[in-house]
Amino acid sequence: MDKDSKPPVSGTVTLVTEAYNLAEGQSEASFLRAVGEIDAIARRTANVNVVVIDPTPGNIAAPILARHFPHIKALHLAGESYDGQKNTVCQMAQTEFVVFLDGDCKPKREDWLAQIVTPFADAKIPAVSGMTFYEDFSITGKAMSILDFGFLFVPEGGALGCYASNNVAFRRKAVLQFSIPDAGLMRCNCYLHAQQMQRAGMPVRFHPQALVLHELPDIKKERHSRGYHYVAAVWANPELAETAWLEPTEAFVSRILKQNLELARARLQIAPPELEITSATAGLVGAEIERLIALDAAGVWDALKFGEANGLNQKARASHFAKQCKPASKRKRWFSWF
Repeated sequence: MDKDSKPPVSGTVTLVTEAYNLAEGQSEASFLRAVGEIDAIARRTANVNVVVIDPTPGNIAAPILARHFPHIKALHLAGESYDGQKNTVCQMAQTEFVVFLDGDCKPKREDWLAQIVTPFADAKIPAVSGMTFYEDFSITGKAMSILDFGFLFVPEGGALGCYASNNVAFRRKAVLQFSIPDAGLMRCNCYLHAQQMQRAGMPVRFHPQALVLHELPDIKKERHSRGYHYVAAVWANPELAETAWLEPTEAFVSRILKQNLELARARLQIAPPELEITSATAGLVGAEIERLIALDAAGVWDALKFGEANGLNQKARASHFAKQCKPASKRKRWFSWF
């Protein structure tokens, strides 16, 4: 098919996937599936450039691509962080939009790319996040989707306090103006970046039709990571009200888990129909949510102990109390990303 006969998206696009997960245990087959997805999109759509970013020291993606996709080259960004890679690609790209689809995700529908850039018809929109679910639609998979992606359960077109970093599109100039934070102990700073953009009057907008399915990770490892990052989020943003009681105590852990359980139960009630939760299965999903949140406790404890030993807890509390003169209406509550 001649390139000019392909249906174009509105504006030029750099479509990016990453080899970051290869360094974290992703299989070659899974990586090839991800590259195949973006390659197929580019083949059937005009005005789309494909980039595969590889932060591994040995550039492990290059020989894999050479064997299976020789027309695609890896952009070797050795040692760059998850968010640092995104910033670098946005700096290097020459297109109007930069769209990220992580290597462990696949679009639910063929028109995913067209969908995620559709809201950019409004010139004031700087970024768009699609919807992400785990591709496992068992009771456990559905419970995990609610826990890990329930922050996306907002009305279409609504402003997001956090975006799905694995399924997000930016107007390139917006990232050049507000680069993604790339420091601290969190692997991904999508929450902090979304908050910065929102405070600047440039909120990320939600477009649920841009739906992708995420591979279900190792559940025990993922719950530990989520638990750890409940605390790391406070280190990164000590203005949160909960920083005032940040201590390695059973009371803190219990309070966090209870709060997250209440939030997850509320999200279960508003879960989108695409998640396929029925009246017959809602109780089972709710019970599984409770079981999974209990697993988060180990990660919370590990983070609290690390923060106490390294002064991070104390630093966050000190920063929090130094800002207590702010009006109560301006203080932030616990963020609903998790």
